[in-house]
Amino acid sequence: MPAGAERLVALMFGEALAPPERLPTAGDGVALALDGVGVGDHRLDLRLPRLAVRRGEVLGLAGLEGSGQRLLLRACAGLLRVRQGRVAVGGADLTGRPYPAFLRAGVGYLPADRRREGLIAGLSLEEHVALRAPRPGVFLRPRDIRRAAERLIEAFRIRGRPETRVEALSGGNQQRTQLALLPEGLTLLLLEQPTRGLDLASARWVWEQLLARCRAGTALVFASSELDELMRYSDRILVFSGGRVSRPVSAADLTLDRLGRMIGGELDEPAPAAPAGVGP
Repeated sequence: MPAGAERLVALMFGEALAPPERLPTAGDGVALALDGVGVGDHRLDLRLPRLAVRRGEVLGLAGLEGSGQRLLLRACAGLLRVRQGRVAVGGADLTGRPYPAFLRAGVGYLPADRRREGLIAGLSLEEHVALRAPRPGVFLRPRDIRRAAERLIEAFRIRGRPETRVEALSGGNQQRTQLALLPEGLTLLLLEQPTRGLDLASARWVWEQLLARCRAGTALVFASSELDELMRYSDRILVFSGGRVSRPVSAADLTLDRLGRMIGGELDEPAPAAPAGVGP
């Protein structure tokens, strides 16, 4: 990497620090399988390596914002159709299927913009709970809705009341609310910037909840601009840079310095295609 690029990486990401150890949570079975996937918008046209994410695994997506991480997450959530290739969740081919099909397959998605995309401004906590009814058209008594909201507020330590409108909550409490509203037993959970704007205590609490889901078998794919967060919690990392995507790299084989260099353009060559359902 040229000296100027090295200085840029140092200014952006700071000095390399050894990441703390974390016990892996990946288990048997494939939660997400991508085969020859192409995804894009008016600016980017990405080709992704063949990839299998195991149940309980944490896959981090690294790169400057706007490098394609959001495109991949939205494609895996059924919010963006892939241009080519195959997307399967829990063994079910969902290529070209609409968003509700991904929901039924056990896919959850938490966007970075909690106020505009994750929650509905103007609605209270208990109204969000009512919207989470298991089947459309199910009649829920107001008393039951309020009790359910109270249970979630207590369990997720949300600083608010059932009647509190979500836009009046702090960023940390909005994220807690998003997590509280997720169904149990997800196959795949997709997140953008899961701890952006949160203090250290709130960020640590969020990850405690996420890792508990991983231990229960949910695969987690998340994008973050925080290299420490990627190194701390990921089993493997995909790096997006200049319209290219790296092969998945074990976080144990990375340093912050190397990860910063990859984001700056020093990507490894893509790994050769693996048999379907087998990760690199």
